[in-house]
Amino acid sequence: MAKRVFSMDSTKHNDIVRHASVMADQPSLVVDDFAQLLFPKTDVVFNDRMLSNARQYLRNIIGKIETQICSIATQELGVEQEAILAIGQGGEGRSFQLLENSTLLKTAEIVQHIFVKTQQSELSARLLQKISQEDLESTLTRHLDHNDPIVADAAMGLLVAQSKGTGATGEMSDDFSDLPPEIAYALAWPVTAALARLTGQSGSQLQQATERLLAAHDESAGVARKAERLAQLLDQSDSDKNDIPHPMRDGLSLFLARLARQSGTTSDQIIAFTAEPNMPRLVVLMRAADFPAAEAVSIFAALDGNGDILTAATYGETDRDQSLALVSHWTSPVAYQNAERVLANDILGDLGK
Repeated sequence: MAKRVFSMDSTKHNDIVRHASVMADQPSLVVDDFAQLLFPKTDVVFNDRMLSNARQYLRNIIGKIETQICSIATQELGVEQEAILAIGQGGEGRSFQLLENSTLLKTAEIVQHIFVKTQQSELSARLLQKISQEDLESTLTRHLDHNDPIVADAAMGLLVAQSKGTGATGEMSDDFSDLPPEIAYALAWPVTAALARLTGQSGSQLQQATERLLAAHDESAGVARKAERLAQLLDQSDSDKNDIPHPMRDGLSLFLARLARQSGTTSDQIIAFTAEPNMPRLVVLMRAADFPAAEAVSIFAALDGNGDILTAATYGETDRDQSLALVSHWTSPVAYQNAERVLANDILGDLGK
């Protein structure tokens, strides 16, 4: 597991006493952490690389939000506080250190978002083990010569969005535009509160800066929305609509968008399916979409990272009617699915009384 570096800086001579006091108040939390490792509730395995990437992603995105808030505060609102000026000019922020042990970053929606981003990075890394970077990039460039200029423009838009968000395929995008609005909101306000506490700056001015940042947030400029737009256009194109989506022919983002469009699920759901051992929900999704066995086996092999194998026989034996029923359930609103789950558990509990 990743090691935590303990600061012994002479200017922080009270760190040992402070940390000792904190740990003395957290014995049950230590046991909880250990219990989660000993007795996981699912079969999904989170390796050290995923945990490290997730933590780094969260640190980076909070740093970018912090910088943008401070930049707006100084450049548009006239704030001249030294610490705010330094952070707005790219100096090292401190919000992450204050927020990391709080409950503010541990909400279900934030953790779900981080999990999806981390698993998507895993999928990109898996693809690069099976196809070259050059060939993977060509999956989009081939659309630049599409006979429909609207499709070509959409492909260029996706290429530009991907180049802004990551340094290379496989790296996690920490571009602010890639955040769904609800996640941008859920992260920006805790960062604002942390900045106010750390710098002593007027909370009202920082709040104004955050409101401007969120008002200017354009989700349509992110990779996911650009991929959805291209997937829609390809689906409407006579020459492309019957193509089976494939990560090695489409690239990961477009593949996810095309499969989501065909199945009625979301890209985030599909990414989560690929984290499961043997990826059974991905198989059910492909079976419900009536993918040919050869294509399904090839897609499974491209996305698998555990050496698992899907055979044509196993795929063919998967009941399509049952698969369609399951996928129909998965496309229901999440709140509805959660309510069904709770009601089912309540009924089972009542029967046991």
